[in-house]
Formats: sequence, C-alpha cells, structure tokens
Amino acid sequence: MEIYVDDFATAYAAFNNLKNFLVKSLKIDRSFVRDLANAPIARRIAQPRVVIPHGLNVRTIAEGIETPAQLQ
Repeated sequence: MEIYVDDFATAYAAFNNLKNFLVKSLKIDRSFVRDLANAPIARRIAQPRVVIPHGLNVRTIAEGIETPAQLQ
C-alpha cells in the first residue's frame, strides 16, 4: 500500500507521518508557497518542508507554484 499526503505540514498532515507511515509522495500546501518570492521568512519556513522529505526519498509537490521565483 502506498500513502500520499495532501496539504503536508498542516494540521494532521505533519512531519510525524513521515516516520509512522511509508509515505510515497506528499503535496505541500499553497499557504507555504504563496509568499516565497517576496518574504525571506516564507522561504525559511518552506525549505524544511521540501528538504526533509527529499532526504527520505519522498516525492514532493508544491501546490500553487505560479512564478519562476516560487519554483526556485
């Protein structure tokens, strides 16, 4: 069985699920993406939500990427 996590890092879709379940893929909520291009603090908050899953070989998708700056 494969588990996919939606709205990662919000409410019940937390980092704890990465150790409790065999998560195949997760989607980061758009609330972490919205201000990436304009707010340095937003980048510091969003970064672990990408780096940690990648380190665990979990496919990561960010919801709401609309600009090259957000993608970067």
